[in-house]
Amino acid sequence: MKAKYYNSSRIIRIPVIAGAGVQPKNLLFIRPGLSLLVIPNWLSRQESDDLVIDLLNVLDWSQGAIRLFGRKIDEPRITTWCGDVPYTYSNRELVPKPWPINLVKIRDALDHLLNYHEIQTLQGLNHCLLNYYRAGTDSMGWHRDNEPELGRHPVVVSLSLGEPRRFRLKSRINKAISPLTFDLGHGDLLVMYGTTQVYWEHALVKTKKIVGGRMNLTFRSVGIV
Repeated sequence: MKAKYYNSSRIIRIPVIAGAGVQPKNLLFIRPGLSLLVIPNWLSRQESDDLVIDLLNVLDWSQGAIRLFGRKIDEPRITTWCGDVPYTYSNRELVPKPWPINLVKIRDALDHLLNYHEIQTLQGLNHCLLNYYRAGTDSMGWHRDNEPELGRHPVVVSLSLGEPRRFRLKSRINKAISPLTFDLGHGDLLVMYGTTQVYWEHALVKTKKIVGGRMNLTFRSVGIV
């Protein structure tokens, strides 16, 4: 199927291997079963600013809903996605949707980055789920990205844009292991790989602080089940 692309209002400049030569933070690796790569300021402030404006304008955002104890509840965030293949997420099938040209550039740079750090995916990054947290009351509960089509050891690449928010990880098999908590800010990149989605859960919790909007782009490699 021929790829389709949205026209973007602003074209950002992404190096061919963006951030490949950046020394990642390694203080987060010291937990059993947890494999993380963290690169602060992977995108510059200007690139991040332009990308937020572009994606808010060219993509169709909506508020999804989930069923909890028989009740329909609105998700505390708005979402959209793009991708080459279908992807089932939270009991919803996300059908293929065109990529904005800026996300194509980001995706290709991230594929190079993963190759540089020898992080293997099923078949390259081919899907992106975007969440926009409008205020501190918007959040994402504890979960794992472990859908069957992501493979045994899913690779999830997360790009944060906008206001810094606190990101948390906790072991699901050993409560004696200390959880991790750190802030992800404007242009910061996080890669979760290896057995992270098997043994760990992660969340973006609510905050009482008055904060502005925060966008999160999560790139995945979706295979065929």
